[in-house]
Amino acid sequence: MTVRWEAFLDQVRERGEYGTPEEAERAARVVLALLGAHLVGDVRTALAARLPETLALVLLNPLQAAEPLSPERFVRAAAAW
Repeated sequence: MTVRWEAFLDQVRERGEYGTPEEAERAARVVLALLGAHLVGDVRTALAARLPETLALVLLNPLQAAEPLSPERFVRAAAAW
């Protein structure tokens, strides 16, 4: 089941307490790009299938990380972007 664009960003905005849809979209793009670089195989594909198409493409970006990130490093990397 694919989530609609507006519904997805509404959830990101609400859960992340962002003030505008633009802030929520930027946060979603950053996190999904970083996450996509560290997920592989079926997990990455299954997640992409549930996202709005535009964000699925961000997740499926062919750039791959050289090493896995711990949860703490993932949060720091997302915050730095």
